[in-house]
Amino acid sequence: MAGRLIMEEQPKLRSPYLLIGQKGWLNAGEVSTGCIDYLLRKLDARKFAHIESQGFYIYQMPSSTAELTLRPHTRIKEGLVKRLDSPQNDFFFWKSGTENDLILFQGVEPNLDWPVYAQAILDVARRHQALRIYFLGGVFDQVPHTRKTAIQATVSHSRLKDELKTFARFTDYEGPCSFTTMLLTLAHEQSIEFASLHARTPLYIHDLNSRACYDLLSNVSALMGFRVDLNDLKQAGEEQMKLIDSAFGKNPKALAQLRNLEKIFDAASGEKAIRNPDESEDALLEEMLQLKREGGKIH
Repeated sequence: MAGRLIMEEQPKLRSPYLLIGQKGWLNAGEVSTGCIDYLLRKLDARKFAHIESQGFYIYQMPSSTAELTLRPHTRIKEGLVKRLDSPQNDFFFWKSGTENDLILFQGVEPNLDWPVYAQAILDVARRHQALRIYFLGGVFDQVPHTRKTAIQATVSHSRLKDELKTFARFTDYEGPCSFTTMLLTLAHEQSIEFASLHARTPLYIHDLNSRACYDLLSNVSALMGFRVDLNDLKQAGEEQMKLIDSAFGKNPKALAQLRNLEKIFDAASGEKAIRNPDESEDALLEEMLQLKREGGKIH
């Protein structure tokens, strides 16, 4: 992968895991980027490599969502262009002090040359003999925030299911695929263990879904054997849910819609409420639309 993967340092890492988060299709609720952003700050991880962005992106691709509308970022001051940034695709490392270190990849899902971009990621995994790759993401779904975060998993090898089945359900799907599916497929072909984990996030939480980030990271940290203090992220998620409860709880019509969504969700999944049903809950789309008309947010 000469010329596309740029190694800035050559850290000596001990049997690392590789965690991936990307802007793109599987970043609902900013879960994918949010998980990696949190760990970068929490662990003070250090950059050691990057993938050059040239040739991987189509600028000004038409889309109804900001996540899929890609343009370079600029800073202009007093009429002069001071900075012009292309999409960044960076690798960071953290030495845990235990038998396993950690590599974090933060990037932007490519529009073009998926196999070339994917191989650059796998080359880093192979170079450092990564034990396993985890992709952390989010997908919008008709799920209520009043239930435990549902997590879907797709794996490269069936032997991984035993470790994941305690907190995830396995994906059944046919249709257009994400970049992550291609990456996982190539990992399988090269005998690299890969698990793609997606939190199903409510349609009405568009900003960072802190609780979904916590639920993904707490489970994956346990699988990797890392003791990372996630209490601040957990608290942020709890406070976020309280704000949503407060906003939607003031709207009886929205509350009724939420109750209906809960019934549908429970019938399909058998999930139980994570709050007392007598407590003031929020509701969904009608209130979200009303708040948008008023120029506000639900959190």
